[in-house]
Amino acid sequence: MANLQKLVEDGTEVEFDPLEGYLVDRIKQISRWRSTSNKLFSYLFSTNKSRYEIPVIDLVAVDAAQINTWAKDNTELKHYADLIDSPATYKTVHIMNEGDPLQMMEGEWKERYEGAIILEEV
Repeated sequence: MANLQKLVEDGTEVEFDPLEGYLVDRIKQISRWRSTSNKLFSYLFSTNKSRYEIPVIDLVAVDAAQINTWAKDNTELKHYADLIDSPATYKTVHIMNEGDPLQMMEGEWKERYEGAIILEEV
């Protein structure tokens, strides 16, 4: 099992247990500028901020609705990435999914939700 995690905003919190092997990467930025001779230069570099892609399954409807609402509202959240070993350590993040991060599971798992939550550190 992966480590237990949670997202928090002003006293509202959602705990979840992500699937193994979720992605953690550095946020990449591109810097472009033109020289006086009109040549275009582009530089791709990594920042010191993290980007997470966290797959989850089997979330109850109320937790999924809260996460989807935070995504729509672009809410600033605290992300506690390891509640077992580092329960007081968090990073400030936004949910960056283009649509709802979580959808209802199919078949006999109705009323449970799954998806991938994409977080970027502020």
